[in-house]
Amino acid sequence: MIGRRGGAFALVLAAMPVAAAWAAPTAQELAAVSEAEQRGAEMFAYDQAAWHATDRFQEDIGRRGTSIDALQAQGLGGYIVEPDAGGVLLTTFYGQRDGRRFAIARYTVNGSTVMAGGFVEADGDRGLSLLAGRMIDAREKAMAARREPNHGLCSQSPANSLVLPPRPDGTLSVYILTSTVTADVYPAGGHYRFDFDAGGKLVGERRFMNSCFDIDSRMKDGKRPAGVFVTHLLDPQPTEIHAFVSRNIPVKLSVATVGNNAIWDVSQGHIAYVRDIPRKN
Repeated sequence: MIGRRGGAFALVLAAMPVAAAWAAPTAQELAAVSEAEQRGAEMFAYDQAAWHATDRFQEDIGRRGTSIDALQAQGLGGYIVEPDAGGVLLTTFYGQRDGRRFAIARYTVNGSTVMAGGFVEADGDRGLSLLAGRMIDAREKAMAARREPNHGLCSQSPANSLVLPPRPDGTLSVYILTSTVTADVYPAGGHYRFDFDAGGKLVGERRFMNSCFDIDSRMKDGKRPAGVFVTHLLDPQPTEIHAFVSRNIPVKLSVATVGNNAIWDVSQGHIAYVRDIPRKN
């Protein structure tokens, strides 16, 4: 859990004597850190692809002389991001009518750059890939599961979603995330992961925090904080959410994992063990 105790906890740490010895992370913890870094980077890439493609889509809507409302009346349902050839990502805005999905616009995105794309014309290929269909199905199931009790968000805005392509074992993960409402204030709570097997069955889920906490990196008195310190109870190392959030904030994130008394630095998606939490002699 990341809670408002984090700041006070940091002040207490500063007053404690340093422990005689620090324990290095275990091999299992380091493997989990590597996975968290990779997933956090992938989440960020897919989020960027959705963001920049949406900006271009809105521009194209204006140039086309239509509107979101008009497209919704024609069946616009949402978007999906999937891997494309050459290591880039393909963002497809799709509609649905009579139980069938069809592409409305497609954009190829590399990092934060929209390389190509636009509306799919009536005589173009409007079909969606099997992978895109599977990812959309999983997201719809995850959104329904999130509406069950004990899956609260930490803002009043609609949830964001991130769907990652299948892992080598076929498992596909959907992240339902509390959305931001204030610039430079990023919610660290209210995020969930739902895992689906190759057949589309929900096989696992987790929350990443038991309460809500905002990571506030806004300027104060003309200065930005040097970093943000939080505590985490649910894992012995930072997770992909920490890695992902760190790529969305302009300051370093320090995480204290309470169960094993370790301090970690998370900066732009990279996780590094710093030391054990000092103990009193």
